[in-house]
Amino acid sequence: MAEVTMPRLSDTMTEGVIASWLKKEGDPVKKGDVLAEIETDKATMELEVYENGVLEKILVQAGQTVPIGQVVAIVAAAGGAKASPAPATVAAPAPVEAIATPAPVAAAPVQVVAPAPVAAAVATIQSGERVKASPLARRLASEYQLDLQTIAGSGPGGRVVRDDVEAYKASGNGATVATPAPAAVAASAPMVAPTPVVAPATPPVEAAPAPTTTSSDVEIINLSMMQQTVARRLTESKQTVPHFYVSTEVDMTEAVKLREQLNSKLKEGQVKVSFNDLVVKACGIALEQMPEVNTFYKDGKFQRNKHVNIGVAVDVPNGLVVPVLHDCNQKGVRTLAKEAKALFEKARTGKLRPEDYQGGTFSVSNLGMFNVTHFQAVINPPESAILAVGAIQEKAVVINHEIVIRSRMSLTLSADHRVLYGATIARFLGLLQSLLENPFDLLG
Repeated sequence: MAEVTMPRLSDTMTEGVIASWLKKEGDPVKKGDVLAEIETDKATMELEVYENGVLEKILVQAGQTVPIGQVVAIVAAAGGAKASPAPATVAAPAPVEAIATPAPVAAAPVQVVAPAPVAAAVATIQSGERVKASPLARRLASEYQLDLQTIAGSGPGGRVVRDDVEAYKASGNGATVATPAPAAVAASAPMVAPTPVVAPATPPVEAAPAPTTTSSDVEIINLSMMQQTVARRLTESKQTVPHFYVSTEVDMTEAVKLREQLNSKLKEGQVKVSFNDLVVKACGIALEQMPEVNTFYKDGKFQRNKHVNIGVAVDVPNGLVVPVLHDCNQKGVRTLAKEAKALFEKARTGKLRPEDYQGGTFSVSNLGMFNVTHFQAVINPPESAILAVGAIQEKAVVINHEIVIRSRMSLTLSADHRVLYGATIARFLGLLQSLLENPFDLLG
């Protein structure tokens, strides 16, 4: 008998959602078969089985959130006697990111009014045992200032999961409740049990979480795991990384001409080169020549990266991902264009693999296609800089005392002031400007 556990599928993953089971109980399975699809903070990925046998028991239903290391299914040896699976145990995940937990709110002892389904939770309070709950459920309960011990769990073994916390809050029980000590609960007035609240069945996981209407004026929308991660990491970035911003404007007239030439001579299997491909290539060369920009601040030291791996921000339904193009300084523009197209397609269809978004040392965010002329991007830790690229516009400029029409594009670099300084970034932007204004240098 083999236990199938929730795997760690990304460097920031602490839990995953079982999006769907592709096998059912009793189905024969062999090594390499895909048992289920898992929604992580990055994409939807496949859960494979590593032994031949029979899928004896599914322990976690589709739509439920599971911390990494928890048992989700049992695979028995083919033809062997079925064994009763042991209760699922949770392996403590390695710490990934610190999450600030609000301090509990002090309050005078109150009479707790609990719905009927929480009888087991009440017993837990009186016995002083720790409530079984997922890390996300604990964080949400803390944020909403809810008492976990009054929430009935629908997960394996009565475990409280995210949906339980959200359903409890949406049912009107979201008032702040201070968690009393066990003795205080025993001494309080008897609990009054109103009409039982029946939690709705967990809906199937879809591309976007279903909104829950709580009033005629407000709509509460549950965040996907990707949205939760983006919110957490970018908040952390702005709170812990001292950003500063430097902008310049680049004459893209010659780059426009070069792109037209490259795309007019496409061979079989080649893809069109975008302006973003030219920007990424220019960044690759500039980072190789100025490795101080390709550096992290980590544990009070500078970590200078030997590889130039550039992440490109991609807009996906209900989120944002940053797939990484590796060794951009060593690859030609056409190769980068082909790799970027394949990565962006995988990102938009939720099929990125861990190797597709790990290892970035610098990022590019381009909103030019939306006719945005100028913006400031948020640094993607542990990187030290991100380049914001605006739209190319025709402008009247003065060259050699004459007014001429040129194609211009804004660049704004957000930098970590612990690692980089104004003059360094000015030189880096000057190098980018020179490369893009003389684009044949990008072809090597």
